[in-house]
Amino acid sequence: SLFGLATSRRLLRPLSQVADAAEEIASGGLDTRLAPESDPDLDRLAGSFNEMADAVQTRIEREARFASDVSHELRSPITALAAAVEVLDARREDIPERTQPALDVVVSQVRRFDSMVIDLLELARLDAGATDLTVEELRLTDLTRRVAARFGEPDVPIVVARGTPAEVALDKVRFERILGNLIDNARNHGGGALRIELSPADNGRFRLAVEDGGPGVAHGERDRIFERFARGRAARHRIGTGLGLALVAEHSSAMGGAAWVEDRVGGGARFVVELPTRVAERRSPPVAR
Repeated sequence: SLFGLATSRRLLRPLSQVADAAEEIASGGLDTRLAPESDPDLDRLAGSFNEMADAVQTRIEREARFASDVSHELRSPITALAAAVEVLDARREDIPERTQPALDVVVSQVRRFDSMVIDLLELARLDAGATDLTVEELRLTDLTRRVAARFGEPDVPIVVARGTPAEVALDKVRFERILGNLIDNARNHGGGALRIELSPADNGRFRLAVEDGGPGVAHGERDRIFERFARGRAARHRIGTGLGLALVAEHSSAMGGAAWVEDRVGGGARFVVELPTRVAERRSPPVAR
């Protein structure tokens, strides 16, 4: 029986390695491969797996390059179009009154398209491995208040729970994108931010929460809503690019954190981001040429 157990373990070891490698690829390690095996049959299995992994990696990278290339090509014409539309909007008194509603539609859609292209470029950089973290010592409450004001919410209440760290070390630009996108999301889908809360969390972390009084997010949509272009049923016909929450999730993950949504007491949604109080600085390796 001991011989049979040893034999079965030896036979199952390569299958376990395949399962581990597949799990690594699924979690983002696209360059994971199996080592050659001395047994011809197992070596053939490893070779087939590696060929499949090569094909998957090539396809994903090709699609990421395509999205990046399209976004770059769109950037110049959409910038010119946006400038032309802003000129028309500034001279709306010269436009017949019955035409002005059409101008309003054009202005809002061009601005939305411009925001979408900017978000797509940012996601393309993240997909390409732009994982740099420029860490600064920052006063958390002051930074939160400045970002809220910059994104049009200077008077939103900012509640700081007891035990919240006064200073944090994190990537300022990424934090600004996280909070700014959550404020925009509350404005577009929840009637505006009702309050922002800062609170301590376990294991040297803190939480940032943005609450709104909108329709909330259904339980079945709470994971999917952080995917690209995903929209909840309640937000399907509202403005926005469909990329803001995806960027929140990406930037949170880059700093070792996480993002989720829950019910707000009294109705509405509460979007929460948990981050380390001290993020380790990181630089991407130079790209080989």
